Amino acid sequence: MHHHHHHAPFAIAGLLIIVTILTGVATFTNYWGVAKAGNLSGNMGIYHWGASNANRLFQRSPGWLQCVVVCQLMAFSFELLFCLLVIPAILFRRMMPVHAACALLSLIIFLLLLISIIVFGAGINGYTLNGIIPLKVGWSWGISLAATILALVLFLVSASSTGYGVYYR
Repeated sequence: MHHHHHHAPFAIAGLLIIVTILTGVATFTNYWGVAKAGNLSGNMGIYHWGASNANRLFQRSPGWLQCVVVCQLMAFSFELLFCLLVIPAILFRRMMPVHAACALLSLIIFLLLLISIIVFGAGINGYTLNGIIPLKVGWSWGISLAATILALVLFLVSASSTGYGVYYR
């Protein structure tokens, strides 16, 4: 067994925590779309968090935006599930199985985030705020892009560690 595989669980846990935080921040902030035209400026999130009519607004929003919301929330849910599986295993240091489940979960997370940033990036073109100001991608989308890139790294680390089964003494 290669020595560097002893560190794989810590790399996976560290990346996972960062990806989860980035996804959470991106999902729940309202700067996915930003607009500025003269004195007018505005921004939009992917969902009206905390609004009493949020679900009605969600149902009225375009399909591409609904897709982004679903992908972001699913990715975030899988990340939290992954944390529940990985973090205790590392903390208790019995045997940390770095196996197909980690690789599969990280692949699913990466694909959900990838779909989300591509669909939003494509959908925001020609989308306007209040029907006037054209929107472009904002920093919330950028944070989701960062999460997507790190999720790819997480997948590569998980996949390259698969099959080694790391044991702790």
